[in-house]
Amino acid sequence: MTKLLADIVAAPSLVGERDVPLGCEQRPSWRGRLHAIALIVAAPFLVALTILADGTRARVGVIVYAAGLCTMFGVSATYHRWVHTLRARAMWRRADHAAIYAAIAGSFTPVCLLAVPDRWSASLLTFVWTGALCGATIKLAGWRHANVVGGVLYIGLGWVGAAAIPAVWRRYGVEPAVLLIVGGLLYTGGAVGFAHRWPRRPSAAFSYHEVWHGFTVAAAAAHFAAVWQVAS
Repeated sequence: MTKLLADIVAAPSLVGERDVPLGCEQRPSWRGRLHAIALIVAAPFLVALTILADGTRARVGVIVYAAGLCTMFGVSATYHRWVHTLRARAMWRRADHAAIYAAIAGSFTPVCLLAVPDRWSASLLTFVWTGALCGATIKLAGWRHANVVGGVLYIGLGWVGAAAIPAVWRRYGVEPAVLLIVGGLLYTGGAVGFAHRWPRRPSAAFSYHEVWHGFTVAAAAAHFAAVWQVAS
């Protein structure tokens, strides 16, 4: 595992001026590495959480959560580091954007299954997963308004999950509830920074896109800690 992490950090980015038509100039050397590292680090913890999950309901929720999170990190790492033809990049870019919905809905699933009363959980899960599937479809189809609609759906669906926070607080205490809020704020703050391309200083190693990826990793860590407390 240590060697694999070292190889990812040392590997050159396989993108260059061929990406200009996609709006991406010469890319910083750290583009995609954070999500690749996050995937490798997260995998054993997700396996452990699946094993330690308290009952079938919790285990199903954790499996869905793990699949969504690994999809987001895996697709992002592949797209940003190892895809380097224009046709493939166009396809993987859409997949990268669509995979975010898998992480949003997946993160919400165990929390909703375990904390929200049954009379509400089915409706909330249906709403979030329907929105996620619609958003992913829009992204994969390459609809010309996908960026605007997708951005609204990312934030909107993410904060629909806030409906579960009071239930988490009542059933599991303040700590997982606060972790869910912190994760949501990190995702939202990172998205705002990404939309404004902050920080704007050019860098050959670490630019605004890597800052955004850093926010997503930190947010995912906060949500993982919350899910661990709820599900195990």
